[in-house]
Amino acid sequence: METYTLILDGPDSVVQVIIERKKMKTCRLKVYPNGAIKISVPKKTSIKWIHDYLNSKSRWVAGKIAEFERRKKQAVATEVRNGASVCFLGEYLVLFISESCKQSVQRDGYALNIATPFAEDDEAVRKQFDKWWKKESLDYLNKLVDKFFPIIEVFGVARPGITVRKMKTLWGSCSVGKGKVTFNQELLKAKPEAIEYIVLHELVHFLHPNHSKQFYEFLGTYMPDWKERKKALRQDVMLGL
Repeated sequence: METYTLILDGPDSVVQVIIERKKMKTCRLKVYPNGAIKISVPKKTSIKWIHDYLNSKSRWVAGKIAEFERRKKQAVATEVRNGASVCFLGEYLVLFISESCKQSVQRDGYALNIATPFAEDDEAVRKQFDKWWKKESLDYLNKLVDKFFPIIEVFGVARPGITVRKMKTLWGSCSVGKGKVTFNQELLKAKPEAIEYIVLHELVHFLHPNHSKQFYEFLGTYMPDWKERKKALRQDVMLGL
């Protein structure tokens, strides 16, 4: 098996790239979540070309590795326990669980304090956290809808109802006929400017139901940097849409 040692950020930051020769016309470089890196190339490609190409892609490879590391950190949020972290509005908060006769969840700087009578019951603590997260998501997204709704209200659109829930493949969806928008509650992990992009995106669909040229022209008029916001969302939040 052919391999190449690729230097990323210096002599102490190196990775091994597996070289795979196949019956193909172009090359393909992949970085996998488990850290494996593979380049597939046409069978007769010279080793010098492969090495030069990999060296030219070292920054891209480093970026992919860093992206997977960020996603691993966000995955920790599935564990609601002392010392675990959760990404909230683009910032990592550390969870602190304490025994109390009353239930409460409060943010204090970069700490998220969960007081509960069921500190030793993981499922009960998770339910309390999920309930708090859903309420925070709904409150936050309703405020953003209020902020951006005037943009489409002038066209005679009624303010839509807002719901939040866990969604596997979408950040949001709208039902124009029902006057309703559903947002992915995972959105609260993103930075505020990225969440704003999703909110305006869904509201514009009440004027342009599909992703037509007119849709993007309207979106760009009121949010010229929407592409940068969308890119930031993909980079910062685990859901890969």
